Amino acid sequence: MKKSLTIVLSLLLSAALSAQNIDGTNLQEQKLTLEDCINLTLQNNPEIAASYSTQEAQKSQLKQSKSNYFPQINGSAGYNRSNSNSAQGNSGTNNNYSASVNATQLIYDFGQTSSTVGIQEKSYQSAVQNTTALINDKIYALKVAYYAVLSAEESENVYKQSVEQYTEQLKRAKAFYEVGTYPKIDVTSAQVNLNDSKLNLLTAQNLVKTRRQELLNVMGISDPNPTFSLEMTDVLPPFELTLEEALKEANKNRPDLLSKQLQVESARQNVTLAKTGFAPTLTANGTYVWSGAEFPLYDRWSAGANLNVPIFSGLSTYNKVEQAKQNLQTSYSNLTALEQKILLEVKTAYLALNNAKERIPVAELTKEQAKESYDLAVGRYKVGVGNYIEVKDAETSYSKAKLSYIEAVFDYNLAVAKLKNSIGTR
Repeated sequence: MKKSLTIVLSLLLSAALSAQNIDGTNLQEQKLTLEDCINLTLQNNPEIAASYSTQEAQKSQLKQSKSNYFPQINGSAGYNRSNSNSAQGNSGTNNNYSASVNATQLIYDFGQTSSTVGIQEKSYQSAVQNTTALINDKIYALKVAYYAVLSAEESENVYKQSVEQYTEQLKRAKAFYEVGTYPKIDVTSAQVNLNDSKLNLLTAQNLVKTRRQELLNVMGISDPNPTFSLEMTDVLPPFELTLEEALKEANKNRPDLLSKQLQVESARQNVTLAKTGFAPTLTANGTYVWSGAEFPLYDRWSAGANLNVPIFSGLSTYNKVEQAKQNLQTSYSNLTALEQKILLEVKTAYLALNNAKERIPVAELTKEQAKESYDLAVGRYKVGVGNYIEVKDAETSYSKAKLSYIEAVFDYNLAVAKLKNSIGTR
């Protein structure tokens, strides 16, 4: 629990320190790294703030449960004025003043209070783990949105290059047509392809705007016209763990798994608490009273002890114990289900990472070869030995190869982020 609380506090402190350099209310013209965006998310995301408040509320509930260990002291004061008539017609007015102090101290309740405190302690620790889990999920969602923006921007650049290439090709086709080297259909085809590439560019530009708004939403920031730019410091972040090591890390670090384990412990203690319904409770009490019609008031005191022994509750306590046992079994089953889910998540993420890693060099080689084919096709066309269809096919293959390489790189980054999330780290 202390480790998880330290993680939560360090993340929030990191966000607070970053706020000295980055203003979440004004991102105009700012250049943001991935770490900047993470810190802005920790600082501004409302779901993280709500989870932290829930955690603190649970902490207060834990402190409330410990109050039963301390004496309970109450004071009261009163004044009463009364009028009475007798059969002979006489009347009189009476004044009465009173004040009292009462104290009660639990002596022993056969583990009821200690079980309650234990349950609340586990509930608080579980709330801490839930906050950590939410933070991890939001950081992963932030990474997905961050890489989506970068990927969309890279794709936009590809389509910009395609527009530039088709613009140049249109100029060449017109020039060759004017001197009679190539037919007019080359000019028409080049114009159609240029228009198609412009439409693709418009679609890509709109996607960039959409992805930027999604990124702002994860960070908890409202900006109708964001003009910030993103910086990708590590294009291919390393991940050196083996599958076995990743599974061990997940079992050690996953906050949702730790939360389920705490829920099992809480359910076990709840069984113990339910069983205390069969046991007696012993309390001590004392009262000091001042009362009378005039001052100085008369005083008196009393002190004693009470032993409360449950004899028969209509099987209520028995059924509470049975309910607690079934809840414990449910907690065990939920824990087992989560363990199986984590195993699947880690293995799936690890396979996806290896697949993405293997795709990158293939995609890079394909991109280089496609560029070479495109340059050759354009060169042949320039000297009059090629045709426009050859240029068009080469340009299409080159654009697809560049987009495939971009997809492979960002799929790898997402796979790293997913695997880190699946083992409970950033």
